[in-house]
Amino acid sequence: MRSSNKLNKIKAIYKKEMLDLLRDKKTLIMMLIVPLVLYPLIMMCSVLIGASVADSMQKDLYHIAVTDDKADRTINGYDGETFKEILSDAKDSLEYNLVIEEISSKECADALSKEMIDAYIEVAADTGNTTGARNVFTIYYLSSKTSSATAADMIEDKLELYKKHTSEWVLHSMGIDNTELLLEPIEVTFDDMSANEERVGKVLGSILPMLMVTSILLGAFYAAVDATAGEKERGTLETLLTLPVGNDELIIGKFLAVSTVAVASAILNLISMLFMSLYFYAILQSSDAQELSINFIDFIPALVIVLFCVAAFALFISAVTMCVTIFAKSFKEANNYATPLMLVVMFATFVSFMPNVEFTAMLAAVPIVNICMLISNILVFKYSFSLIMIVLLSSITYAALAIILLIRLYDSEDMLFGESGVNIHLFSGRKEMKSGGVPTLSDAVIVLSVMLLLFLYAGPVVQLKLRIWGVLLTQVFIVVIPLAAAWYTKSDFKRTFSIKAPKPIWIFGAVLSEIGCYIFAILLAGLLSKIFPQDTKAVSDAMEFMLDGTGFAGALFVTALAPAICEETLFRGYFLAASTNRLKPVAAILTGAAVFGIYHLSFVKFFTTGILGCLFCFIVYRTGSIFLTMLMHFINNMFAVFAMFYPEKTKQLAPILVKEEISGLDAVFLVIFGIVCLAVGLSVLIKTSAPRSDVVRGN
Repeated sequence: MRSSNKLNKIKAIYKKEMLDLLRDKKTLIMMLIVPLVLYPLIMMCSVLIGASVADSMQKDLYHIAVTDDKADRTINGYDGETFKEILSDAKDSLEYNLVIEEISSKECADALSKEMIDAYIEVAADTGNTTGARNVFTIYYLSSKTSSATAADMIEDKLELYKKHTSEWVLHSMGIDNTELLLEPIEVTFDDMSANEERVGKVLGSILPMLMVTSILLGAFYAAVDATAGEKERGTLETLLTLPVGNDELIIGKFLAVSTVAVASAILNLISMLFMSLYFYAILQSSDAQELSINFIDFIPALVIVLFCVAAFALFISAVTMCVTIFAKSFKEANNYATPLMLVVMFATFVSFMPNVEFTAMLAAVPIVNICMLISNILVFKYSFSLIMIVLLSSITYAALAIILLIRLYDSEDMLFGESGVNIHLFSGRKEMKSGGVPTLSDAVIVLSVMLLLFLYAGPVVQLKLRIWGVLLTQVFIVVIPLAAAWYTKSDFKRTFSIKAPKPIWIFGAVLSEIGCYIFAILLAGLLSKIFPQDTKAVSDAMEFMLDGTGFAGALFVTALAPAICEETLFRGYFLAASTNRLKPVAAILTGAAVFGIYHLSFVKFFTTGILGCLFCFIVYRTGSIFLTMLMHFINNMFAVFAMFYPEKTKQLAPILVKEEISGLDAVFLVIFGIVCLAVGLSVLIKTSAPRSDVVRGN
């Protein structure tokens, strides 16, 4: 009876949300007009305009000049008039329209800069060549001008014809008549053995994923905004919450409505793309029906599988979009939040354009990437039902987790009705601020964003030029920025950076848990290195390049001690304090670990450093002492530096940890030893400490 009553409430909420959405013209436009009209129109116009531009560029006149004052006419029978005839011949196989202007060699450069000509060729003898004297043909052009760049390409093609003409002349002068056999000793032909359906699927597989994902996101976004921020802006959310409906029933009803719109948008987009493909096929078939005959029935199973997987993905993207838009209090604010979400999604869809990316079980579990890879593979008839099931189950799992998070967010009155969802102190005047407290989460996000931009743009430059000292300089950035931000916002340094003397027993527990966690990180790194060998090699090569010519003491200082101080100050100090001030402990710890993993800009290191980051965050949260994690961080990096400089001694001290291939027995031993160390270390820390009480969420 209860389940039936709960289902009826969800149906009522779903019906109410769908009626609201269908009355909204914006949602209807994004759901119907965009998939059915806009995308096909854009693609058709792009193809037609591209073909028109290419045809126009082929037929346009291009003005060029030839200067051969420095040419040697005794070399290979060079004849300026013959060369010009070949350039200006518009009836050869190329059919280029090149008009040769009579301009002196001194005026050519000036004429090109003033765009009086599109390009010019300078012919000059190169008598110093060790293989014999020859004339060098140099093409001068302006790459910033389309017409000039096109003229240069055309001249290059014409020079190939002239090169063949010159070769024939040389062979004839040597008494050889059968020049064709010498110039073309072999003939190369291509025969594409792929079926026409596979070729069409390859083209669709590179375009369709981005369009499908984008259309789903747009369809879900406007529906999600109306169901979350729209309710706040209209003032109807309070009325809904007073009804005899639980938060879970309310959220599930809203989620199903948003998902319906997203799935409908995906289906309409798929139908639209299908009709567009039929349109182009009809045009191409009219010119060569035999060559382009395609059996569209073969695509039906692929499209059915794509439809199911896209529907599962729509559930995930709908839940994620609702989690983002719930933070907004108006439609305008929700649009601001949509931009970073759109960028992340668009970035992930680029995987469909990347060549030679193998669709593995690991990628099948990565959101957004999995659906793009699946569509690309299925459209060329690569069926792997195990991967299909991973995509389906992972999408549904991610959607369920997002719904749980959404329900938790709806339980927070501060999130729904608070006036300061996004509180940024860094943009306020320092005189207006009160002393004390910790940074807001918004301030921490801004500091991390600035840090990431400096790390991405300035980091590689200084590291390539200064090498090891460039690494040290980036570490200085990491510590200076959060310290400056904390000073500007008058934050309490002791609370913000967890400055607290550790107890001796804490040091013992921290070191022991570090050993256990480090073992698990090594085992995971070994597993991931087999799956992603290129990423592992890139990290190793970068480290060797940075430490080239550096002694053990310098490497230990820069890559072990400096990161232990600087990175802990940012991640376990500034960011963790801001996170625990806003989020629940588990969410703050997991967020801090994820950010720490992302900071290392490596797929393999994301997981290994993420595990360590999770442990570090927990210990600082539990003890309130950042000095413990600084010590743990230093020990972790110190072992890596020691192993790099003293591999033989490392083998003697810890042979099992530096083996290239760890046997099954060794792995079992390491897992047991790691569990014992981690369990004992954490047990000591938990029994002798208490959760931080100096940070109260919501302040």
